[in-house]
Amino acid sequence: MKFKYNENPPDYSNYNFPYRVYLIREEKDSLDNIYQWGFLPSRVEKNLFYLARSTRIDLREYSPSSENRRILRKTEYLGIEIVDLKNFDYDYKIGKMGRDFYAKRGEGKFSAYKIKWLFTSGTCSHIIVFRDLNQKGNNVAGYCLINKTNELLHYSYPFYDLKYLNQNAGIGMMTRSIIEAQKLGLKYCYLGTSYTESSLYKTQFRGFEFFDGEGWNDNIEELKKLVE
Repeated sequence: MKFKYNENPPDYSNYNFPYRVYLIREEKDSLDNIYQWGFLPSRVEKNLFYLARSTRIDLREYSPSSENRRILRKTEYLGIEIVDLKNFDYDYKIGKMGRDFYAKRGEGKFSAYKIKWLFTSGTCSHIIVFRDLNQKGNNVAGYCLINKTNELLHYSYPFYDLKYLNQNAGIGMMTRSIIEAQKLGLKYCYLGTSYTESSLYKTQFRGFEFFDGEGWNDNIEELKKLVE
C-alpha cells in the first residue's frame, strides 16, 4: 500500500498545519486491515481510500433495541438479497433512481453517471437489493452498494424509490443490513462517517464504535462533543 498526503489550508493562529491522509490499495493489501485502520473507500477513483472518523457496529455486541424492533415491524415489507456485482446486470433505471434520491437530499452532484461508475468500477464488491414483498413483478424498493469480506460489510451509498420516502425505508434498510451481516457471521458492519448531528442516529445500534484517529472508541458522549 501507498500513502498520499494532501495539504489543507493552514491555521497559523493556532499553529495547525493539517494534511488529508489517503491510502492507495495495492493488489495484496487486506481490505479488512484498511477498514480497521480507519480508512474508507473514495468515490473518486478505484483503490483510493481516505482516513476519516469512520463508524461501525461490532456485530458480536449487537442485539436489536426496542427502537430497532419498532423499525423492523414498520418495514416488514422489505426483503433483502446480497448479490455479487460481478453477477449483477446494471440498468439505466437504477442510475435514475439513485440520482433522484440524492437530488431530493440536496446532493445534486451525485449523478446517474457516478452511480453507474460505483456499480461497475470495482470500488464496491456487492450490492444489496431490497424488494417490496407486498408487490409483484418489478418490486425493487431500493439498493445499497457495499464492500463485503469474510469479516465485514460496509454499508455505503444507499438509495430507494422516492415513493417509500415516508415508509421508514432508509433506516429500515440499514437496520436489516446490520442484522443480515450478523446472520452471516461477520464481525463488523461499517456505516460511513459521523461529523454532523444528523449522523448521530447511527449511535442507536448496540456495539457502535467510531475511529478517533488512534483506534476504535465506543464512548458516544465523546463523539457528541466532537460533533459539537
